[in-house]
Amino acid sequence: MILYHGTDQIIDSIDYSKSRLRTDFGRGFYMSDKLGNAQDWAVDKSGLFGTPTVMRYELKDAILHDNTINSIRFNNPNLEWLNFVRDNRRRDASGNNIKEPRHSYDIVSGPIANDKVAIAVDKYCRGKLTAEETLHEVKAIKNVFQLSIHTPLALTYIEKITFSQRVNNSWTKWKNCQ
Repeated sequence: MILYHGTDQIIDSIDYSKSRLRTDFGRGFYMSDKLGNAQDWAVDKSGLFGTPTVMRYELKDAILHDNTINSIRFNNPNLEWLNFVRDNRRRDASGNNIKEPRHSYDIVSGPIANDKVAIAVDKYCRGKLTAEETLHEVKAIKNVFQLSIHTPLALTYIEKITFSQRVNNSWTKWKNCQ
């Protein structure tokens, strides 16, 4: 499976310590199967000074047959997905971040909680919306697939292939990383 990661630089090696806290599936390395989504993320992340860059990776099929890989997939936004995202995004009672990782999965995949979804999930976390109300709002928003890697074991199944950078509003051809 080909996956894309949008960033503001060429990534030589994946470093979880650079991953953000309180994300949908916890601290990890996030990718999408949609090139356009990764390009949008790259532009957003680069801001005024970075270079929008999309890394293209291959997830080896062997991961599907490895019984030592602990994974979970959410096929659509349901109550299980909502509570998983809530648990990964929330802070403790004093407003501090909760220790990461918050789960034991090597790989998590499922819908992305985009900005509108994040607002609904935040309201749910604060008790302003019920689970049913939140899922109603979430289901009205087009969902995009994401896959996140959370452990060194899962990382062994990812191969970096190429990268592309945006120059003058157009993307360069894919270049080898080596």
